[in-house]
This record gives sequence, structure tokens and C-alpha cells, in this order.
Amino acid sequence: MTLKALILLSVWFCVFITEVTEPQIICSSEPVQAVYSERVLLQCYLKPPLDAKSQTVKWTRGNDIVILRQDGKDNAGAQREHFEERAALSQEALSKGNLSLMLSSLKLTDTGRYKCSFITDNVEKSCYVNLTVGESDVIGSDQPVKANVGEDVILPCHLEPPFNVSTLTVEWTCNKTYVHVYRSMKHDPNQQDRRFVNRTSLFCDEIGKGNISLLLKNVCKEDEGLYICHVPKLHSQVRKGNITLKVDAAKHDTKQQFNGSSNNNTAKNTIGVIVGVIVGGIVIAVIARYWQNRRQTGEQNDHPNNEQVEEQQHIPLREEQEQPNPDNLSNCLVS
Repeated sequence: MTLKALILLSVWFCVFITEVTEPQIICSSEPVQAVYSERVLLQCYLKPPLDAKSQTVKWTRGNDIVILRQDGKDNAGAQREHFEERAALSQEALSKGNLSLMLSSLKLTDTGRYKCSFITDNVEKSCYVNLTVGESDVIGSDQPVKANVGEDVILPCHLEPPFNVSTLTVEWTCNKTYVHVYRSMKHDPNQQDRRFVNRTSLFCDEIGKGNISLLLKNVCKEDEGLYICHVPKLHSQVRKGNITLKVDAAKHDTKQQFNGSSNNNTAKNTIGVIVGVIVGGIVIAVIARYWQNRRQTGEQNDHPNNEQVEEQQHIPLREEQEQPNPDNLSNCLVS
């Protein structure tokens, strides 16, 4: 083999080895969506993993440098002022070939196309991540919430997309009356109307997830109305949500009506029984009297009384006395 062939073979081998050992840079292929004032991680990593702590890593958006790391430290002078103290790379992650960017306290103007670059020996490898920063809106309920007197009810309200409001103020009002106020990461009773004292609460474990629903206990008819959940300092066009509460007393009224109806029915039944007994007694008495009279009438027909017998016996005697005696007639004629 000639010297020239050996040189060409060596160059080819070096290029092959370099291509095999040189890592590839990979970014998230899906667009990233984030919420205003939150933080987001823009993913970028080397494959296979390579310790990049002492290498040059640069994140840019357009012509603006978001962060530049050289020789194991950040180059603050090269960074655009807009991203100061908001962009960071993890030292531990870099040692494992993870070049992901943490961007905090997001602003709406952070939306854009970000470029992740890994530079070695004047060779730059890059990939891109698209970021969209949006606002969270306060969402109430389109449908009225219904409850019965004496029950506990949840008035739903949340932020969409989910947003941590644990450090913000949350106000619940009804007809311009303060129902519940959350301030400085706790319940503030100073402005609460006394009608709602010890009857309201938020779900503390859910506030960090954007759930600011209100629990209202022992509902009464006076609680009915339009409720508003409000996050005054939320960076959004929609800071309020409306929820209508309708209180139905029919459950208790029905029970009372049922009890009243039962009592009325019982009274009516009792009266009906009494009347029935009286009427039945009268009917029985009338029937008994009828049969008694009929029996007496029959006995009189079969056995005439003594007066009738005497009259019948005396009648012929009188007839006999009243007939003219022939002897007397003759006596009268003679004289």
C-alpha cells in the first residue's frame, strides 16, 4: 500500500471515529405551552450523554442571548437584560449531557422560537424549541348550582389553564357582600360578612393547582344569589368567574307536608270511623225497632185483647136487653 493510500485511510478513519463519538443534540419536538408568571423547562440533551460542564452551551431567541455558558460558568455580560435572573442551566444536569433551559417568571413576551446550541472546537450543533406563554382565565359555572336548605354545597371555580394562586388574593362575594377572603396564604376573616362566619372554606391543597372552589356549609334560603370568585392581581383579561346558587326548601317542606298530610289523614280516618260507628248504630237501632214493632203487630192480630173480648161479649147482651118483651107489650096495652 502506498503512502498516499495510508494517509487517505487514516483521514477517513479519523472522520468515521469522530462522527461515531460526536453526540447528537436533540430538542423537544412538541411545542411547549406555559402560563404567565409560572416557570417552564425547555428540553435539550445530548445523545449519547456527554459531560458538558466545561463545554460551551448557548440558548438564544432570535438575536437575543438567553444564556451563555463557557468554561464552566455563565457569561452574564452576553445575556440579554430581558432574561436576567430568569434563565438557568443545571450544573448537575450538564454533567449528564442535559442542556435543558429553566425559564422562570414567564412573561407574555417570552413567546417565541428558542435555539439550543452545543459548541465544541468551533463546531456548533443546534436544535429548536417553540414556546407559547399564555394567560390563565378564571372560570366559574355556566349552570346554576342547586342545594337544599341545611345541606353543604361546593361552588366551583378554577383557573384554566391551571395556575398556582397560593400567593395571590382570592375574593368570594355575593351581592357585594364578602363571603370569603383568602390573603397572604390563609383565610382573612376581617372583611367577611358575619352571616358567613364559620360556614366557608377553600380547598387549601388545591389552590396551588388553580382550584379556588368555595365550600359553603349549612345552606339557608338567604344564601341564594349570584356568587363571584375574583383574583384581583391575576395577570389576565378574565379575573372573575360567576356562579349562581339556587336554594330549594322543597325537601323540608315536603317532609312537613307529608307529616301534616299523615296527621290530617289520621284525623280524617278517626272521624270517619266514629261517624261510621254512629251511623251503623242508628241503622241497627232502626232495624231492630222495625222488627220489634212488626212482631208486636203480629201478636195483636193473633190474640185480641181483653177489652175487645169484653166488647164482643157485651154486645149481644145489650141487643138482648133492648129487644121488646112481648109480655110487657101486652101489659101496657091492657092498662
